[in-house]
Amino acid sequence: MTPTTVMTDDERYAAIRARDTRFDGMFFTCVRSTGIFCRPSCPARTPQRSGVEFVPSAAAAAGSGYRACKRCGPTAPPGSPDDDPVGSLAGRALRLIDAGALDDDGTVPDLARRLAVSERTLHRALVTATGAGALAHARMRRARRAHELVAGTELPLARVAHAAGFGSERQFHDTFSQIFGHAPSVVRARALPGRRARERSAGSPDAGAPGGAAVTAQLAVRRPFDGAGLAAWFAHRAVPGVEDVTELRWTRAVNLPHGPGVLQVDLGAEGALPVTMRLADLRDHAAAIALARRLLDLDADPVGIDQGLAAAPSALAPLLAARPGVRLPGTPSIPEALLWAVTGQQITTAQAREQITRATDLFGDELPEELHLSGVHRAPVDPVMAGAHAAQWFRGPRARRDTLSAAIEEAADLELSLPVDELHSRLSAMRGIGPWTAAYVLLRAVRAIDIVPARDVALLGAARDLGLAEDHASLQQALVAASPWRSYAALHLWHHQAALRSAAPAPTTRNPSTTRAVHPASAPESSEGPQT
Repeated sequence: MTPTTVMTDDERYAAIRARDTRFDGMFFTCVRSTGIFCRPSCPARTPQRSGVEFVPSAAAAAGSGYRACKRCGPTAPPGSPDDDPVGSLAGRALRLIDAGALDDDGTVPDLARRLAVSERTLHRALVTATGAGALAHARMRRARRAHELVAGTELPLARVAHAAGFGSERQFHDTFSQIFGHAPSVVRARALPGRRARERSAGSPDAGAPGGAAVTAQLAVRRPFDGAGLAAWFAHRAVPGVEDVTELRWTRAVNLPHGPGVLQVDLGAEGALPVTMRLADLRDHAAAIALARRLLDLDADPVGIDQGLAAAPSALAPLLAARPGVRLPGTPSIPEALLWAVTGQQITTAQAREQITRATDLFGDELPEELHLSGVHRAPVDPVMAGAHAAQWFRGPRARRDTLSAAIEEAADLELSLPVDELHSRLSAMRGIGPWTAAYVLLRAVRAIDIVPARDVALLGAARDLGLAEDHASLQQALVAASPWRSYAALHLWHHQAALRSAAPAPTTRNPSTTRAVHPASAPESSEGPQT
């Protein structure tokens, strides 16, 4: 049985008796006698079967009057909408709420308009999928943010209330106490000694920029987790000063709603992934957490995905065994993914990185000194600006330069919350955007889980080595059996091709500045898969 299978209550009870971490976030256990709710993996004594009820979300548990367990904590991987490969309405709504869509002046009618549905349709979709409406989820997410800031910083509680999205300190105090069973000051006092010890060990300060902060948190993740694969992918595309990968510690500058920030995540950690965030504005805490989760594909169900791929062609079996828990490496926005995809057509990934580095040298902004971390000291280049001035940095055909200018500006109006099919249609309609580019952008920017970039040279090279396919058409046909997880199958093949290139002898007769990826003449676009 996989975590994405519809479960009976008896199966859920068996999961909590086994303390099975695979189901964390898929449901919560509410214990009637104590009034608390727990993750399936909670280490506390298993309650009697007759004394529990199960709910699909923490928001539903809190809405029924239960408070969070102190042993297993308030954080768990969110339930995954992976049963709907095109992105369910509930899943898209939860991602927007996670990023702060209902904070500040955000309202449910505004959220419904962004999703192009009525309030009633939105409410029905959320209640059906999660047992709670939009406001309940926003309240629970604000409480979780507040808990992270209370336990992870020494910021004044009034500032925590504002940064977490509460309208007042009283609302913050009442909600926090109700959900976690203690006042914020009590939770902080208990967390303070351990946090100071960790900070002394790590040598990281608690304070950041005026108006901002350096905040630590834990990113819940379902195991297995291929952190090494993500680190290798990001390292090969790291623009100096913007992104750094040292061993398995990944650091990246990002643009957030209220200013720049820097994220640092230990991809090799056991259990939850420690994250340090240096934020110019503390109000971006929620957006930074949501972005980190999306860039690292932390909401994936790796057991369900790997079991689904096991039904794919047997040639993939060695790859699944060697690299369990593969994740889709994300980009912060559709325009950034498009910048990389168009720049990288028919050249190597290393050459594409050199071009993006030139654009960053010309148009990237230096970060405030208090945000600098592990060699990251400048913001990523604005893709729209880079596209508009492509003539100053892009070395390639004029037609592709024109695509950079026009398509990226048009893509800036695309909402990440749109359904994948609609995004695919709108991208494909842009001048100069072919099937490979559209698919690659969707895979990287919006976590399209069931798409394979067409006529991809690196994918075909890996497929030939494995005996999976000999041409592009047969490769696409062979991967039909991997649906709805074809994007993850593509990642496995890209990683395999990267390993083949690493093992191959280095060329001695070519000039690296003029080398081009081998590509069929009939295909105008090339791979930007992992290369070394």
